[in-house]
Amino acid sequence: MGSFSSADRNLAAAIERAEAQNAERMARLATASFPDSAFTTIAGGVAIFTGLGSPMTHAMGIGMSDAVSEDEFDRLETFYRERGSSCLIDLCPMAHDSLIAFVQNRPYRIIEFNNVLVRAIRPEERFEPDPAVNLAANEEKELWSRTICEGFSEYMPLSDEQVSLMATISKEMFCLLGVDGGGNFVGGAGLAIQNRIALFVGDAVILGFRRNGWQARLIRERLSIAHRSGCELAVVSVLPGSTSHRNYERAGFQLLYMRVNLAREFA
Repeated sequence: MGSFSSADRNLAAAIERAEAQNAERMARLATASFPDSAFTTIAGGVAIFTGLGSPMTHAMGIGMSDAVSEDEFDRLETFYRERGSSCLIDLCPMAHDSLIAFVQNRPYRIIEFNNVLVRAIRPEERFEPDPAVNLAANEEKELWSRTICEGFSEYMPLSDEQVSLMATISKEMFCLLGVDGGGNFVGGAGLAIQNRIALFVGDAVILGFRRNGWQARLIRERLSIAHRSGCELAVVSVLPGSTSHRNYERAGFQLLYMRVNLAREFA
């Protein structure tokens, strides 16, 4: 599928920029329906708040182009502190040294690592359609969201507000549902496109249907959509060593860099 250099700062910057642009797009949808949601563009990226404990509440794409000033970093922390939230940062290891210095010199702690994987999409590739993986229509976005949340429910509690938020922010995304031969919704996944980069998000298979190849099918179908949409790259963020990590490697994705998720709590 092609090889990428883990020293390619330009590629890392393009990926982080695409992720931040997509996050901003979703945040705009959230603020239209959820008045407590907010976002601000800052330090070349975006800071998002969609509630305490929300997986969308974090800053991403920051520090990838220029130096970050102390005033900017203070403004980032103030954005979260004023909302009663920890300051949560998804940090690319190739961010500007100034940003890394700030998190080194303030009381941030690591809360998670994520591997950013990338795959080239070549014009000559061919993808066979999968009749068991379907695009969710607009009126099915709530069903899609509930299926995704159910797939993650062993890690976080399922709430109606969370389902509604996910359905809202997915309005401009390709949302896929897997359906087995008995008509059961077994899982789902999302695909967003920015600057010819396909961003794979939201992979979730419901517990009783795992280990049957459903994630691999969801990956292939999104690659097919990305190919038809003229994308050149596909990108995903996964937990290191996870089943998702292995499934994406089998689909031709390779590790580009590790993103570090950091948090600072305010007294």
